[in-house]
Amino acid sequence: MSLNQLNKQLKEKQIKFLFTDYYDTVVHRHVHPNYAQRLWAKFMVRELGLSISIDELYFIRQESINYLVKKLGKSVDEIPYCAQKEEICKRLINENIISVQDKAEFINLFEDADVRAESSVQYLDQDVLDTLKYFKSNGGKVYLVSDFYGTRTLFEKLLLHHKILDLFDGIYISADLEKSKYSNSIYEPILSELNIKPEEAMMIGDNLRSDYNNAIKNGMSAYHLPHKKYLRKNKLNNFGNDNKRLKLIIDKLSKKCRKSSAIPYTEYVVFYHVFVERLYEVAKRKNIKNLFFLSREGQYLKKLFDSYQNFALIDEGYRIRTHYLKISRHAALQMSLKDINEEPFTFLSKKYSNISTDDFLIAVNCPEDLRAQIIKELQVDGKANVKGFFSSQIFESLKQNQAFTKYYDEHRKLSRKAFEEYIHSFNSNIQENGIHLVDIGWGGTMQEAVFAFFDEKIPVTGYYLGLNEIYDIRPLTKRYGLNFSIMPYPDYNDYIIKANMQLYEQFSAADHGSALDYSLEAKGYTLEYHKPEEKWLYENHIRAHQEQMLALHKELLRDLEPLCYSGEMVQSVMSKLALKVGLFQSSKKLKFLETLSHGFYQNVGTNQVGISYERPKIKSPVKSAIKFLMTPEKYFRYMVKLKPAIYKKNKLLVVFTPMYLVYVYYRFNKYLRFKVLNRFFLLKYNAFK
Repeated sequence: MSLNQLNKQLKEKQIKFLFTDYYDTVVHRHVHPNYAQRLWAKFMVRELGLSISIDELYFIRQESINYLVKKLGKSVDEIPYCAQKEEICKRLINENIISVQDKAEFINLFEDADVRAESSVQYLDQDVLDTLKYFKSNGGKVYLVSDFYGTRTLFEKLLLHHKILDLFDGIYISADLEKSKYSNSIYEPILSELNIKPEEAMMIGDNLRSDYNNAIKNGMSAYHLPHKKYLRKNKLNNFGNDNKRLKLIIDKLSKKCRKSSAIPYTEYVVFYHVFVERLYEVAKRKNIKNLFFLSREGQYLKKLFDSYQNFALIDEGYRIRTHYLKISRHAALQMSLKDINEEPFTFLSKKYSNISTDDFLIAVNCPEDLRAQIIKELQVDGKANVKGFFSSQIFESLKQNQAFTKYYDEHRKLSRKAFEEYIHSFNSNIQENGIHLVDIGWGGTMQEAVFAFFDEKIPVTGYYLGLNEIYDIRPLTKRYGLNFSIMPYPDYNDYIIKANMQLYEQFSAADHGSALDYSLEAKGYTLEYHKPEEKWLYENHIRAHQEQMLALHKELLRDLEPLCYSGEMVQSVMSKLALKVGLFQSSKKLKFLETLSHGFYQNVGTNQVGISYERPKIKSPVKSAIKFLMTPEKYFRYMVKLKPAIYKKNKLLVVFTPMYLVYVYYRFNKYLRFKVLNRFFLLKYNAFK
């Protein structure tokens, strides 16, 4: 856009003072003006953990302003900013959304949230900016005069964000002065304060009445900017919806992940991104000060969470401290062991009930020479699996063996002392705040171990990407699956999203080995062992995979920032993505899965290498087929394994597997059940759940 005519008038009229509007003059928005206030609501809800939706807070703000307009007899832009804050707080306190004690925190964050919202949707008009800079470079003075709901300090922060604060010699805002351009009450006080002759000043802006006509009435020159296209754009931004925009962002990322240059399955970053976002929101809502990310998957989750917090955090004073706690099922067993006559060995007995004597001794870190001695004294075949080991005579004899009990007692006490010092080294007041653990999932074995370690007196809460197994949940050991959960019951999306749990583990692998035990003499308190297969896999495949996902995560941060979306929207989009990723597996992806399998192993028991898949138990093919046709989501965990299984046996046959038809049926089934039948039948209570 050429502003030659404006520059010509500035010279001809010998203008010394240039007043400029801000919105649709110096900057423009990507969204409708009111959408910025919805974003303000989003940031306030997120940062303060408010138990209210984005739209509810937005409408409370709108109604508060409408009320103040009537009460004070002023226009919208003349309402004092502090009055807005007070009125909104009154309404939130009345509805028990915040307490009287929370008011100061709410008000403290209010302006910075507005700045964050406005700056996230603004972009500079370079032509206007160049004109202002040229005018100022020739000795003129530039003043910002805006009809706006905020304060001068708010504008200073916005101008600082755009790196143009030094351009302005003064800032005048209608809400500060309680006078506006629109009502023609603001120009005269400004001219008087600055001792400016009206004929030496010019006002530029996009609003014919406020920026042109009313400026002329005050004896000033004025220039009406030809910015009608931006006004039309603002009106058009009333159309469309957040859900569609969210889908477009995820589709754009998915398309990028399908490029030949992309490592297979990098679209999994969406699941990780949603998890850390929800974790952040939950932590804010529950006022959690410290989060303990459990190794090894927690290393990458912590990296993503820290990245999210660094981007999202508005006030540094509200930062959540994050810690990386090295632990494993194996190490957790060592430090939580009770007296041999009291220890239930819950995890081992549930997962490896038919374990051999030698494997059990390995599970409690018994040295090789001592294992041989104990097995010899017991006169048993140490390598033979014992059915129901923990209720067997061999186990009873083991508990009476002097060499074993001596080692066992010394071992568990040393391990316990080392872990106690380790966890206190994080300087978190766990006695007062409890312990908040973060992990990939799936049931809470290590959470139970940590709870047992503190004699079941300190609350240990678990936050997992997914919850798929439940132990004995008690008031002090609550746990939550943030992406999917069988608690309080699984729904359609839960079944779809949880289908490939082992891949969630693989893609968040760590750069170090598994924790085996705790020792006061060890560096960082942990004794570790990195399986060669895992080390090779991480260095050659997983590290690069994680780096690509991290870059995509940062793109999502930027793309999703100026968008208001609900948890329901995200869950639906995430479920659809999981459906596509699970069914549409190219040869490149299948080959990558095969590679991953060689580096996956269990760190308890026999240390089996390779990803294992549970086969469906089919008693009646006809009944199973009917169940699949009615509720296919419950069988999705088997469907995602179909192509990898076929690929392993016949790489040519996999090409002819009709997965697209399966995908179409899943989509049709969901539409039929939730969009059609749900309106007319009660089948969901009896057949579809």
